[in-house]
Amino acid sequence: MKTQVTKELLFNYFAGRTTTFQKQLIDEWAKDPVNREQFFSWLELWESQNPQYVADVQTAMKRHQQRMARKPESNEGTEIEMPVPQHRWYRWIAVASVALLVMGGWMYRDTLLNETYTTAYGQTRRLMLADGSEVTLNANSRLKVPRFGFGSQTRDVELSGEATFSVTHTVDNQRFVVKTARNFEVVVLGTEFSVYNRERGGRVVLNKGKVQLRYQEGPSPRQLTMKPGDLVTLNRRNGPVQLRKLHQPENLSAWRENRFVFEETTLEEITHLFRENYGLELEITDPALAQWTVSGSFTAHNAEELLESLMEGSALTYQRTGNQIVITEPAN
Repeated sequence: MKTQVTKELLFNYFAGRTTTFQKQLIDEWAKDPVNREQFFSWLELWESQNPQYVADVQTAMKRHQQRMARKPESNEGTEIEMPVPQHRWYRWIAVASVALLVMGGWMYRDTLLNETYTTAYGQTRRLMLADGSEVTLNANSRLKVPRFGFGSQTRDVELSGEATFSVTHTVDNQRFVVKTARNFEVVVLGTEFSVYNRERGGRVVLNKGKVQLRYQEGPSPRQLTMKPGDLVTLNRRNGPVQLRKLHQPENLSAWRENRFVFEETTLEEITHLFRENYGLELEITDPALAQWTVSGSFTAHNAEELLESLMEGSALTYQRTGNQIVITEPAN
């Protein structure tokens, strides 16, 4: 009867408490693509329960390569109980061993543990998460969602770019957290809001419900409870946040319907929109012209339509060479 690979057996394996036969059994089991996700799921759980664990990846890989390079000795069929080193990095050797055997699986550990959704320049994408929450990604954005335990163990996601969220409330009041790689995160229970997280800084707009914004101001952690209509702007240097009230907060997420609403928006600010959403560089050589403002609602399905509408409404001209666009006033 074939021995089954259980969670208990794998936990012993990660801790370095398995026999040579058990290691071989796990190695063979982990080669099967069907078992890989289960392997990394249990590894994630084991690591969370062993915070004292310190990984030394470089040492582990080197020792594994040395072991693989050694020629097998003539004691085939004999099971040898290997002594278990007391060094903490020994646990990582077991993990590195399986990682190499599953076609470099450890290098793609993040891919196995998380589902990543992306959009290209000029593209938007609507998603339905496993907990029933809806997300709309704006152009040039990325959302990372855990593959295992989402909706039961965690509802943490990570955003780079811009997205709107309609979060489903759970019976156990589980938090939904939007994390960023910068200096803030948004914590909610059930609400509608949008998050902007790009190179220039961050922005959170609350349409419905209530969210808690956690951010860093200098060396100090801060938090702010937002109400519907609140717009919070964060710069990229951990400085003070700016809070103001919007009469129509939904205008900042009108891009979901291919609409762009500007309210006294400078042309300089609009150049950032074209760079971030479409990968186009708008150049305005006249500083005074860069401070011209645009107001109104424009419907556009692509960069060309938006550019044409803006130029026509402002009585300006432009010349395009590849991804470079130069905007000027028409000659008198």
